[in-house]
Amino acid sequence: MIEIQRLNMDTSWWIKWGDTRFIVDPWLIGSEIDGGSWFNEQWHITEPVAIQDIPEYDFILITQSYNDHCHKETIQSLSNKKLIKATTKAYNKTRKWKIADRVEELPDYSIRNAPSSELEIFSLHPGNRLDPVYYGVAITKGEEAVVIASHGFKLNASQQEWLSQYKVRLLITSFSEIELPGFMGGKVNLGMDNVQHLFETLKPEKIINTHDEQKTAKGLVMKIAKTKYADLQALDEPLASRFLNIEGYESLQLQETN
Repeated sequence: MIEIQRLNMDTSWWIKWGDTRFIVDPWLIGSEIDGGSWFNEQWHITEPVAIQDIPEYDFILITQSYNDHCHKETIQSLSNKKLIKATTKAYNKTRKWKIADRVEELPDYSIRNAPSSELEIFSLHPGNRLDPVYYGVAITKGEEAVVIASHGFKLNASQQEWLSQYKVRLLITSFSEIELPGFMGGKVNLGMDNVQHLFETLKPEKIINTHDEQKTAKGLVMKIAKTKYADLQALDEPLASRFLNIEGYESLQLQETN
């Protein structure tokens, strides 16, 4: 059974799959700053779950190196006895902080040729080498998978073939579209066209939106970003029938579909 709970209304989650519990991209206190507050500083509108109220967890999963995913102040406030598992750029960042006893780099999906009975977590690299680099993450157990693409993700042919081995129980991805000038990264959230691509490619049992909070912000990014938020009440079928709209901090247990 998979159980999931929002920890903020943006991109922080608590997930339990079988006996394994972990939190994803915790940003639960203060603001997040990228490149200086003059460039981009953001705050949650809805107060996140308090750190002392987080359900028990075994490790922390960091999917991206950017501060709204890899938030130093929050991670410092969590137990330094917990393992951090992170994609490559987040691994390099958190290891330098020296605020956790153990930090592990997620392996690339290509090291696993066939499903394993153990819960494993793999990195999906988008292919570009220069920032911004927005990873996808695949969590697998047996022949099932959960895929996290918090900014959206363009799967290449090899990644699609590898993921086709798995029954995707859950896809967690952003539904919003955020576009900056090309020299600043272009589309940093890929929007509904990419959601449709991932949905048609992965055929998930359920899909949940993430990283779509309309936060308070200041700085240059806020002034020049072109942002489009999806109407979650007006999704087309068949996506609408698989969509789970989690609007609060209640936990949700996923039931399998036929």
